[in-house]
Amino acid sequence: MPGAGTDTYAALVKTHQGQIRAFLRRLCRNAALADDLAQDTFLRAFQNMDKIQDSAKAKSWLFQIAYRIFLDHVRKQKRRTELAGENMPDPDPTPTQEAPQGIKMDIEQAMNTLSPEQRAAIMLCLSYGFSNAEAAKALNQPLGTVKSHIARGKDKLRAFLCVYEKA
Repeated sequence: MPGAGTDTYAALVKTHQGQIRAFLRRLCRNAALADDLAQDTFLRAFQNMDKIQDSAKAKSWLFQIAYRIFLDHVRKQKRRTELAGENMPDPDPTPTQEAPQGIKMDIEQAMNTLSPEQRAAIMLCLSYGFSNAEAAKALNQPLGTVKSHIARGKDKLRAFLCVYEKA
């Protein structure tokens, strides 16, 4: 994609924006923030279009950018909170009432129990069809670490959703 123009960029956005936004929404658990981070992702991608040499790898390249932007945001928020000396409330606190009905909502709750690293690895491999090696590259983590995040995440999801195994 060297020297890619605005048509190529527009095609890149059109092809991948839905998946990038969904990925970030799951990581952030805040739709508005996720949309902002997705916009930042595509802005950074546009600024670095000359660095992608294989259009077949554009998807993992975009997920890598999105994850780094998410981590940057988390680090900035942590620093702001530390500087302010106060604990900010969770942007999407889990309700203390009865568990919501429906497996989709239960899966969402189960995913929210995972660490951001586990959520990212699970989503890339199970939802987006990345291989473990592709996920490791996108998350800028060693392959063994990604495999560990996936295994531990699956165990937590299985424990949370065990009621459906008996049904």
